[in-house]
Amino acid sequence: MIRVTKFQRPNGYWYVRYWLSAKPIDESTRTKAEAPAEALRVRREIELNAGIQPIQYADVSDLVDPYLESMPPKTSEKHKAFSRRVLTTFLQLCGRKGRSGRNSLATQQLTPEIIDRWIQRRASMRPHDGARKDRRGRKIVRNRMPSNVTMRTELRYLSGFFNWGCRQRPRYLRENPIPLSSAAKLKSDAKPHFMITEDEFRKLLKACETPREYLFVLLGWWTGGRRGEIRALHFYHFDFKAKTLDMQHFKNNMHGVLPVSAEIIGIVERLYKEAGESDPLFPQDPLPWHAFARLCGRAGIRHHRFHDLRISTSMKIKSGGFDASLAALWVGNQATTNRAHYTDLTAVATRIGSLLELPDLPPVPWQTA
Repeated sequence: MIRVTKFQRPNGYWYVRYWLSAKPIDESTRTKAEAPAEALRVRREIELNAGIQPIQYADVSDLVDPYLESMPPKTSEKHKAFSRRVLTTFLQLCGRKGRSGRNSLATQQLTPEIIDRWIQRRASMRPHDGARKDRRGRKIVRNRMPSNVTMRTELRYLSGFFNWGCRQRPRYLRENPIPLSSAAKLKSDAKPHFMITEDEFRKLLKACETPREYLFVLLGWWTGGRRGEIRALHFYHFDFKAKTLDMQHFKNNMHGVLPVSAEIIGIVERLYKEAGESDPLFPQDPLPWHAFARLCGRAGIRHHRFHDLRISTSMKIKSGGFDASLAALWVGNQATTNRAHYTDLTAVATRIGSLLELPDLPPVPWQTA
């Protein structure tokens, strides 16, 4: 049971303190007068009644489950499982094992030095040939050391947890420790993104084996959308008569009506005739896991990420003479400049569409569907 009390010390200052099972767990800033202390005590009681509990001295492992539950409803189970694995690894490398066998780490101990310690230990982990086993008895096989790209990805997951902790009340993290640690050194060695050229884009389309693979890559080039945003498209998002697409950007809660080419409309119309009334445009992921990397291999081009299509679309718009804020609005990013002057893309959408439409594209592989 948590309760809130105020008390006065011999120095004359008033304090407001949390008590959990007769144990003090948090103490507020001191005040000189009793009235502010009483107002603070009442506010803390209101916070407790609203479900906001003090976690300044909580155990990080106890906060993992509340953090995963606080994720948006559309968060995939794969994302949650990866977040849990990264946080568990962080506790194993930086925490202390207690009598119960669990690795614990107090929230007040989260400092930039802890992050540096995690980076150094991750970078010095040696490969395993299967002699070691995990808790389930499975063999641990690690053929190579973690790359900087892997550590950067894990740092992003850790940063999300730290930022979530900073938003809790009372705040138990002084600040996001990522920029203050040596993690910035990882950026120089990380694998860069490459822009996909028009010739490479045509080769990718030619290497597609099904119409939905073809359409998935084509929409990635045209809209600059993220994988999940394109996967979530339904047939009702397309206006066959006006040849437009209502594109939803989940990350920034933005949407825009984009013109699309006649070829995209033709593919969607044909798929719509073969689909059910409530079927999505992509019932299954056309390019799951590392399928896009394999598609690049079949096309005979250098390795790309699907996200590189998004970069290519933005660069294509900016190189065509349009403002960076227009390119940002088209692909669903926060506009960088002159945001107030571009509330929508109605005036220039047709011109941008003509810039993205490429001639002499490979035929759609309907015969292999």
